[in-house]
Amino acid sequence: MQPNRANQNEDTHFRILTEVSQQITSILDINELLEQIVRLIQRTFGYYHVGIGLIEGNEVVYRLGAGQLWDEPGFAFKPSRLKLGSQGITGWVAATGQPALVPDVTRDTRYVWMQGSLTRSELIVPITVKGMTIGVLDLQSEQLNDFDPADLELMQALASQAGVAIENARLFASLERRAEQFRVLAEVSQHIISLTSLEELLDNIARTVKGAFGYLHVGIGLLEGKEVVSRAEAGAFEAAYHSVRIPLGEGIWGRVAQSGEPLISGPMDEHGEPAHSQGVHVRSHVCVPLKVQQTVIGVISAASDREAAFDQSDQVILQTLANETSVAIENVRLHEQEKRMAIVEERQRLARDLHDSVTQSIYGMGLHAQAAARELGLEHPQQAAKYLAEISDTSEQAMAEMRLLIYQLRPPVLEKEGLAAALRARLAAVESRAGLKIELKTDVIDRLPSGVEQGLYYIAQEALNNALKHSRARSVVISLLRNDAGASLEIIDDGVGFEAARARQEGKMGLLDMEQRASELGGKLTIMSGPGKGARIRVDVTL
Repeated sequence: MQPNRANQNEDTHFRILTEVSQQITSILDINELLEQIVRLIQRTFGYYHVGIGLIEGNEVVYRLGAGQLWDEPGFAFKPSRLKLGSQGITGWVAATGQPALVPDVTRDTRYVWMQGSLTRSELIVPITVKGMTIGVLDLQSEQLNDFDPADLELMQALASQAGVAIENARLFASLERRAEQFRVLAEVSQHIISLTSLEELLDNIARTVKGAFGYLHVGIGLLEGKEVVSRAEAGAFEAAYHSVRIPLGEGIWGRVAQSGEPLISGPMDEHGEPAHSQGVHVRSHVCVPLKVQQTVIGVISAASDREAAFDQSDQVILQTLANETSVAIENVRLHEQEKRMAIVEERQRLARDLHDSVTQSIYGMGLHAQAAARELGLEHPQQAAKYLAEISDTSEQAMAEMRLLIYQLRPPVLEKEGLAAALRARLAAVESRAGLKIELKTDVIDRLPSGVEQGLYYIAQEALNNALKHSRARSVVISLLRNDAGASLEIIDDGVGFEAARARQEGKMGLLDMEQRASELGGKLTIMSGPGKGARIRVDVTL
């Protein structure tokens, strides 16, 4: 017999139970609790080896132990998983809920040898909570016939205490997990509203959920025709699942996308085959649909390396996140659609401008060239010279119009060097060549957000076009300045001016476009002008 275990009476048993109970009831971390239980029992009774296995799905899984084996460097339970009812004495106890006292393990056909073990006798008792077996307490000895009914009675009492402590720790962990999940939901909901890139949105959601909830893997797939296509992966299977395409009705993704109903499943991947990566196996899945107005647009799935890792509460949490994600996806798609429509409108406007200005000028030059040729044929050189002069003037006008049209497109310098450089290039290429006195004042050193730079550039461009085409200005001053709240852009010309209210009402001079672009930036547009007073256009944006 091992020390501290000989002829223990009821008083000794009660004292041990009380001491163990006092030391474990306050521990709420499940791993710390299991480690404390096995070490307390091993230290108190001097057993060769003590282990606790918990039931996961249809297996008993050993995660923690104490004793000579456990103290050896690099030791791990092998095998660490035993099937309920069919593998080992452990599997039998877990399946039946009955204890097993085995005097000689070599004579028990149920015994499964553990790698490195010198076990000769074994006592295994079930850990139960509210009549349900949740695991086993496994005690092993190097000696034959080292356990008796008194040991069994005491260990069963200790197992009952352990069961209560494990259940409390699990409940506490569940509450903490739910609180963290709801916190993450709120954080994700606030963050994803501001994202306008679909790729960035989905990748951010997958990685945030995987990290915050501790899932083995999180994947997001979107419906494309009759397939669900992976658009974001985070976790153990990123390389394996990248851009995978799952037909509707096949695998977990395909079934959920087709039915529109959530699904909790066992150890199968999206293709319906057992999933693993570098020794990590998927043992349970939860998958929920992404829907917009009851139409399925995709799925979100989470995977775990534990069996039965997901329950209805996990499904509810993931579905809530999926609903938020669906709205965000729809917003991004609408934003992209608006951008495409804006591009089409911009192209149509450029086509109209091209027709109204440059095309007409070219047509006029053609007529003047024909007239000049006719006059030369009639030997009227002076009249021909007048037509040629007209051609020269018209070509200069056409060149100026072409420069305007070219710079109405987003110049490469805006993307490469920023707004200040783009404004400087525009003034040098267009206004300076048109003979205007130009000045650019700026204290902006760092780049502004891409969308802000583009919006401000278009507003400046519209104001400069007005100065060239309508105001007969002689000078233009642009100020681009940073302030505590954000940035301001101001364009001032000394031209003939206009009635701002009337021009806005009649939709002239691009004022409505300027106001719309300022609104899209969340900024404020101020227009100050009057007949003979020039024009001052200012936009303020918050960054």
